[in-house]
Amino acid sequence: MRKTDINKYGNLSDVNHHSATGKKKFLFALKISSALIIKFLLSIFVLGIFSGTFILFSLRTFMVSLSNDEFSLDINSSKLALTSFIYVNDEENNPQEYQRVYNLENRVWIDFECIPEKMKDAVVSIEDKRFYGHKGVDWIRTSGAVVNLISGKQTYGGSTLTQQLIKNITDDNKVSLTRKLREIFRAIKLEEKYSKDEILEAYLNVVNFGAGSRGVQAAANIYFNKSIKDCSLAQCAAIAAITQNPTAYNPIYHPENNKKRREIVLQEMYLQKRISEEEYNASLKESESMRVSYAVNNNSNDEKSLPANQVRNWYVEATLRDVVKDLCVKYNIGRSSAENMILTQGLKIYCAMDKNVQSIVENTVNDNSVMPKDSKIELGYIMMNFDGRVLATIGSRKEKTGNLWYDRANNALRQPGSIIKPVSVYAPAIDMGMYTYSSLIPDEPLEIDADGNGTFRQWPSNWYRGYRGNVILKWALEKSANAPAAQILNVLGTKRSYEFLTQKLGFASLDSNDANSLSALATGGTHSGVTVREMTAAFQIFGNGGRYYKPYTYFYVTDRNDKIILDNRANPPIQSVNSATATIMNRLLRNVVIGPEGTGRNANISGWNIIGKTGTTNDDKDCWFIGESPYSVGGIWIGYDNPKRIHETPCAIKIWKHIMTEYLKNKPNKNYDYDKKVIEAPYCNQTGQISNTNCPNTSIGYYSSYNIPRNCTKHGGESKENIDKLIEENDKEENSLDSQINADINQSVE
Repeated sequence: MRKTDINKYGNLSDVNHHSATGKKKFLFALKISSALIIKFLLSIFVLGIFSGTFILFSLRTFMVSLSNDEFSLDINSSKLALTSFIYVNDEENNPQEYQRVYNLENRVWIDFECIPEKMKDAVVSIEDKRFYGHKGVDWIRTSGAVVNLISGKQTYGGSTLTQQLIKNITDDNKVSLTRKLREIFRAIKLEEKYSKDEILEAYLNVVNFGAGSRGVQAAANIYFNKSIKDCSLAQCAAIAAITQNPTAYNPIYHPENNKKRREIVLQEMYLQKRISEEEYNASLKESESMRVSYAVNNNSNDEKSLPANQVRNWYVEATLRDVVKDLCVKYNIGRSSAENMILTQGLKIYCAMDKNVQSIVENTVNDNSVMPKDSKIELGYIMMNFDGRVLATIGSRKEKTGNLWYDRANNALRQPGSIIKPVSVYAPAIDMGMYTYSSLIPDEPLEIDADGNGTFRQWPSNWYRGYRGNVILKWALEKSANAPAAQILNVLGTKRSYEFLTQKLGFASLDSNDANSLSALATGGTHSGVTVREMTAAFQIFGNGGRYYKPYTYFYVTDRNDKIILDNRANPPIQSVNSATATIMNRLLRNVVIGPEGTGRNANISGWNIIGKTGTTNDDKDCWFIGESPYSVGGIWIGYDNPKRIHETPCAIKIWKHIMTEYLKNKPNKNYDYDKKVIEAPYCNQTGQISNTNCPNTSIGYYSSYNIPRNCTKHGGESKENIDKLIEENDKEENSLDSQINADINQSVE
């Protein structure tokens, strides 16, 4: 046996000792690790519970909101196609029927019992074979549709006839899981309210069958020149084939597509045992040689030559557009669905039109002595009072002999030019305390990198020749100078200006291209343009203490049972600028009308406190004037539909003045409501500062008590006590502003 010298391995007791210690350390580490792991897993578990609870709560809230969706579909009213009524107040403010609105589209309702069974079976077979077995939702098909939606496939399907009916009524075609869930809840509600036959009847009467037809009766008239009850099985299949895609399966324009699809319809009817083999084969044979024709609907209306009692004036058309828009927003429906509500559900629309003012506007446009001699020069005009009520509007100079004409006052987008300056530059800059009535502004161009390539140029040029150096703000606005407006905007910032216009003055036509554009916001070279309605509504803040009211053309709307469904009577305003700023801007805009450099001097009306602003674009392609009396604000645009130079630009003010003069003719004189804290004080025309006894050349300015210029130092300025004295005197004599204004009016009369 070989002996081993174990001494070289050390003392065995030491080995055992170290082993024991290592084991303890290992067990201890294992214990610590286990505790940490348990703690970690417990944290994950608790976090999962909280996260899951939050997700479930959010999902439940979301589902409840969908289930509580305010959705009301009255199939019976659609069937009756009830006439809607427009009411306008008489001289005693009592609503009187003014006009009726009824369905003029190519749709003929046909009762359920008059629709042949083969037409009903054709639609059910191809669109919803389990229609009579589900409660509004086919969960088998819906599950497949949801899977396709989540996986990103382009085909979804899964909609029942009930869901398709809802989609056609609401125009809610957005591809999203939210839309699908909302549609499911609506379908379930609809099936609780109506029978299968009622739902199928509505579907067959309102669904789009192409070529401008709604419903199977109109489709039969157009494609086969016969009633649906006289159509063959193959013809019914051809009509049913259209619904999946009314354009692609139109039998007139795409006969081969329709042929393939209608034969699939026939095949489904046969497989589902809704027709016999003999009927199937006979229909396939007929399908091979089927001929369709585009039959003209003799009941269609030529919108350009309607009978006089069917022509809607410009105001009523604007009202109907507003009602449609508001119905879409409130009830989350599509435009055609909202239009259908007006055309078929017997609504009562209480219109805000002032018949007398509307008549004045229409008569003015018909007066050749007032209008431009060039008959191709068009116009858009709107007048509203200071709570947003639109009194009158007109969208063209031409006699209106049809409906749905292009409206240049409420819809057309035109470049505003200088008309934008008071609302985009001067009002926000004064309201933020950056400038005063008499601040000195550099009439000098900015150095801008227009193309972003490091090449700078001077911008903008003035409409008059050259630049004037430092000028008083009052003069810059009165003269409609471009460079001073750009200088102010450069200090104010385009972001502030854009947010002011879009968030506080309701300009929806401006877009992201305008947000950082000096040209758009300082000189009115916007990306798409603005409407006369938007611009006129913005100017109302200068006559009502700085409050912006969204313009409205109707007071309220009820359904046929007199339940109010839309209401404009209590819409709150936005305080866009403080009342002191509104008063100061009012006085600045008065100078545009009566000042020696005023661009709107021809708009002054003897004995009235008229304020306003002109606006023209490059090469005189657009001409504007927005003016106010203490009763209302009116805005006008004139120009060519295809923009080119206007050689009769004075006509804008001429038309405006004629309308406003007639409007004010029999009204008692009154003034605006001014902020009594606005201080009236003389300023030095050289420095723009509050003048003292040594200033040789002064004018009267208007200032808010928190933003008064310092005393003029150029001509031996006085101390701050001079300003304090002005404030004290103003507090004692709050009517000083009205006194000065009345003097201005009397002077203008003389």
